[in-house]
Amino acid sequence: MQPLPPRLQVIFERTKLVCFSRFEIRIPETATVVYGPAEVEAPLSFIKGQSKKIADHVAARLVEIEEERELLREDDIRNLPLFGKTIEGTVPGQKIVFGSRNQIGYAIHSYIPIGDDLFIQHLNSILPEYDRIAIFNRVASHLLPRSEDEISPGPGTCIEGGFVALDPQRERVTIGIRLKEFPDVHISLDVHKNQKYLAETGRLELMREQAREAAEERGLGAVFARIKMLRHEKRQLGDWKGVEILTRTPAHLHNTEAHEFRYESLGAVNDSLRPHLDIRLDSGVASNRNASVQPSITDDEAIALWDQLLNSIRVRPLKNSSINPGNPVGRSESRWIDSGMPCPQTGWWLCKQEAIDGERRRYFTAGELMPKIILFGEPSLWERLTGASPRFSSTTAWKLDDQATE
Repeated sequence: MQPLPPRLQVIFERTKLVCFSRFEIRIPETATVVYGPAEVEAPLSFIKGQSKKIADHVAARLVEIEEERELLREDDIRNLPLFGKTIEGTVPGQKIVFGSRNQIGYAIHSYIPIGDDLFIQHLNSILPEYDRIAIFNRVASHLLPRSEDEISPGPGTCIEGGFVALDPQRERVTIGIRLKEFPDVHISLDVHKNQKYLAETGRLELMREQAREAAEERGLGAVFARIKMLRHEKRQLGDWKGVEILTRTPAHLHNTEAHEFRYESLGAVNDSLRPHLDIRLDSGVASNRNASVQPSITDDEAIALWDQLLNSIRVRPLKNSSINPGNPVGRSESRWIDSGMPCPQTGWWLCKQEAIDGERRRYFTAGELMPKIILFGEPSLWERLTGASPRFSSTTAWKLDDQATE
């Protein structure tokens, strides 16, 4: 890497690590982290210092539910027997409230007091025949408090104010970085775990082509041609393979010049350590509006800042710790442990199912993530004709073999 420009050398003299999702990034000590939407199986938000006011939040939601009642017919409410009710969750003080914002299904909110803070998780349009209470309880029972400067030692995902020791199917964390020395420069990171499928192409190239076509249709082709391309290339960050486009857009009408840097990696299928990654840097931002003020940063400084931040992103290392978030206090070590959960005890473990790849009885060390298993899938017509046997990974459960000796 090239030496940092003088002004950046000053702000990077003292740095701090920030934990987001399963990763960490090193930023200037004077920088501020702004958290955006988060999802762990379902959207999950954080309210600092509100755990003792959980009753007020539940009461406010119940008032909303009564307003929702007026939009439903009697048949709708009859089909939603839990409408307007509150039940206890698995965590002490947790409340799960049932409403409905349409005529389809429940709107469910889970209020989780953790230490001094309050977390709220919600799902909408849940049909009554689908039980989602277990999802809320599972997340709540693996949710721990976390200060902003704390790098959680175990496997799991860092969110605002907390840490969830799970490997969920759905997982998303978004953060923004604000620099005291360059207040108009906004950096954002969005990591979103892919499901079963991966997009065929990224959005960056498509967005650029669409912008060019739209500019030409509106007679703004000359403006588009004035965009300065600072860098446009493939780039690998750790295990991520992606594309970056770094531009400086020209002033036009009410917009000032501005830097627009983008990096996107599609990631991998169903992989918490290789989620879809979207990183952005914008300059000239004021009152959350891009290209509103003249950028306070030069092209060379913007590129150096971008590289410094992106090159510091790492998978969060796992460390030995007396805290075992995968095994909450008071739970038996002999319970079934789901795939993706940290192993609570070194020893021999039994799989709940027979797999086609690997032994059913396996040895794991404490802190190691319990693996998924490989199973045969239902062959398609073409696969039956060719004799192929489709395979897929599946979550399972593991239990300590109490009869085993090391």
